Amino acid sequence: MRSLLTAVLVTMLSVAGVAPAAAEEEYVDLAVIAEFDKPAYLPTELVTLRVTVINSGTVAATGVVLRATGTPELFTAAAWGEFADGGPGVKLAPGEQKELSIITHPNDLGEGMTQQVETGSAEQDSDPTNNRDTVAAFVTAEQADLALTVYGDADRDGAVDEGETLTGVLVTVIGGLRYETFEGRTDAEGVLRLRGIPGGEYGVKAGLPNGWQLDLSTRIRMRAGENEVALRALHHDMTKLVANLTLDRATYAPLDVARARVTLTNTGATDLSGLRAECGGIGIEYGGGNNLLVEDWGELGDPGATVRAGETRTWEVTGIVGPKSWDYGFAVLACEFTVPGVSPGAFAQARAVVPGGRGAVAGLLQLDEKLAPGIKLLMVNPTSGEIVGRATSDASGRFDFPDLPAGEYELRLVGPWRWAEFPAFMVQVRAGLVREYRLAVMPGPTQLDPDALPVSIVDKPTIVPTPQASPRPAKLADTGADVAELTALGVLLVMAGALLLCARRPRRT
Repeated sequence: MRSLLTAVLVTMLSVAGVAPAAAEEEYVDLAVIAEFDKPAYLPTELVTLRVTVINSGTVAATGVVLRATGTPELFTAAAWGEFADGGPGVKLAPGEQKELSIITHPNDLGEGMTQQVETGSAEQDSDPTNNRDTVAAFVTAEQADLALTVYGDADRDGAVDEGETLTGVLVTVIGGLRYETFEGRTDAEGVLRLRGIPGGEYGVKAGLPNGWQLDLSTRIRMRAGENEVALRALHHDMTKLVANLTLDRATYAPLDVARARVTLTNTGATDLSGLRAECGGIGIEYGGGNNLLVEDWGELGDPGATVRAGETRTWEVTGIVGPKSWDYGFAVLACEFTVPGVSPGAFAQARAVVPGGRGAVAGLLQLDEKLAPGIKLLMVNPTSGEIVGRATSDASGRFDFPDLPAGEYELRLVGPWRWAEFPAFMVQVRAGLVREYRLAVMPGPTQLDPDALPVSIVDKPTIVPTPQASPRPAKLADTGADVAELTALGVLLVMAGALLLCARRPRRT
């Protein structure tokens, strides 16, 4: 009986927020960033490759090495020093990064110098998608000539056909060895000719007719002699593209496999080609750890998909739930479907709950720079409208939500108040963290208190616990019971626990 009561008391203390914090998951997460110091080199110059290796994991990475592949080969294994592949490698502590520079002579056989730099360690990497980086450069000349043909590729065959060249278009090229600007208009044949300009890499802009667009990532590589370049323009009406994303489940655990369905509909009268998925995280506090990691987008990656006029197409892709999704309380796949360089495209996102993590929110309320006591606050799920926490500012204006499910919420005021600086205040609750805020309030329209409304008007909201994820992330502590179970058990046995404590108190003499 005594052991049972002791267990109950320990459980009650955990509900009160004094239990040990959940152990952090142990993992290695390497990333590599590589860049040439220039986009173009003269034959007599030296090439410098700068590489940064980062361990964003929670434990040390050992045996970290680097290697580069490409045609032509620019770097030998010996050039990487302590990072040389085949050697003992380098140890990187959690959060540590190391940089190195490698110098060599240019070697351009006509196709440029493209190198893929990759890193690896003795441990398995939690996110191998950022273990590689590709860089490119080329060999140029002091001066070169440019013949730039601008055409509207109406049949989208990638070739300059009769009647497709665009005349009188103002074209601007910017860059080169000394970063200069040159411009002019295309002639009757749709060609802009620039003679004796510095070599190097140039970006380009063009004043095209309405609806025609260039790929803004287009770069012109000026080599020695005459450079004949066809500048392709496509007609896009991205307002006619509709995107939708769905996931196969509503709830996941970190590192689960998730299947996403992408649906694109072209409601316009012209085909849309070269469509790609450009994805990243969004949210109040985007950190990237809760992204759904899709490594292979198939046709929606490279070279891009075509959705013909009036057509609806669907793709299915597989991804991994981000390793830190549990900290955020959700996983997200947020993508813009567009032609590279054409913005905006069609945006869509899908979210799923990753339950189990819990955090806290606290802060101070101020009115005219003075403390604001006695103001009730609600923490509300903005999607479902469920109240997940309640608090009232004390005499010092402080409020406290000590135990909340990880997730994104709206912090609402109750009574004749409103936020002084914004119409709504959104909060990201992170597992294991206490977020502190100093917030200004001011008189405003009365915000109704759902707790004070008669049941006949509206059902009284209750604190809705987030279900525990199954399976839970590796090495994260779990009491094995949810909030509702612990609360009920505490109510039934709190007096028994108190009796036990009293029985053990020493008598006074």
